[in-house]
Order: sequence, then structure tokens, then C-alpha cells
Amino acid sequence: MAELDDMRFWRIPGRGHHASTSQFDRWVNDSNIPETFEYAKAWWDYVELVRRFACRLDTEDVRVVGHYIVETPPPCERLPMPAVAVVTPGVTFALRFDFGSWSLKHREVSEWVVSIVRRSPYVGPLFGLIDETEDLRRLGVEGLAPDFLFGSYRQDPARFSCLVSDEWDVATLMYILAHEA
Repeated sequence: MAELDDMRFWRIPGRGHHASTSQFDRWVNDSNIPETFEYAKAWWDYVELVRRFACRLDTEDVRVVGHYIVETPPPCERLPMPAVAVVTPGVTFALRFDFGSWSLKHREVSEWVVSIVRRSPYVGPLFGLIDETEDLRRLGVEGLAPDFLFGSYRQDPARFSCLVSDEWDVATLMYILAHEA
């Protein structure tokens, strides 16, 4: 039966409870942007979304794998952003989110670049979430290159990079590719 602890939280005796700090959490702490930035909410939305992705994948292993700058539409600001890797035992997802001018220059306002490394090739349906033939290496995607920028899904279904239009499609793609990875 649950008991009330010293901090007034309900705890189940015998269960270990711990809070862990990921590399991503440390980066957020060290790189926190001023509240005066007009786009501070978008920055924090990304931080919370990355944490939500990790939670849905049941992992606390979130690493910063690169850095890039988002140049926002007016009022123009330059926001430091982390490219992150959400790591599970069977698959790693490297994520780059740009709600600024970069996404406007690339196919249908794709705000997300996702790179996937699976221990085995994925051969199931992708439901049109990505262009299976597009090779992003020619773009030299800042933040992911060179360690997390790969060829197309068709070139290697176990290790590829792709443009994804929004966070809903990113979440769907991650769920599909993590299933039975």
C-alpha cells in the first residue's frame, strides 16, 4: 500500500524512485534562452516535445549530438538549438527541428530532419510519412552532419535520414520504427 513520504508524495514501499539528468537536460540548463526572446516558447516547446518522445519510447537516454542556429522570421532572432538523439536498445532517433528560415527553403516546409539507426532493417510500411528515395547528405544538414546524416531509406532501411513535415508525423514514424526494433 502507498505511503506519504517526507516530501508529501505517495510512494509504494520497496520501489526505487530516482530522478536522472540526461545530457540533454544539462544542455537545456546551460543554454537556456532569455525570456525576452519572442520565440522562447517555440524553443521550450521543442524541449518538452523531446522529453515527451523519450517518455513515450520509455527511455531516459537523450543525448545532444550537434548544435545549430534557428534564424526566426521577423522579429529576427538567432536561437541556439540542440540536435538530439533519443536512444533505445533497438533504435536511435536523431532529431533536428527548425521552425525558422531553413525549413522554408526545403520541400514543403519540412521542419524536421530525422535520422534513424536500427539494429535491423525496417521492411514494413511507412504510410507515406517520408520520401523513401530522398538522400539528404547533399544538403549538409547542420547539427546532424556528419555523424547522424545518412542516405535514403531505400539505400539502407536500417540507417537513413529523412525530412518529416510535423511533430505528429515524427511521433508516428518513431512509434512505427521502434516497434519490434
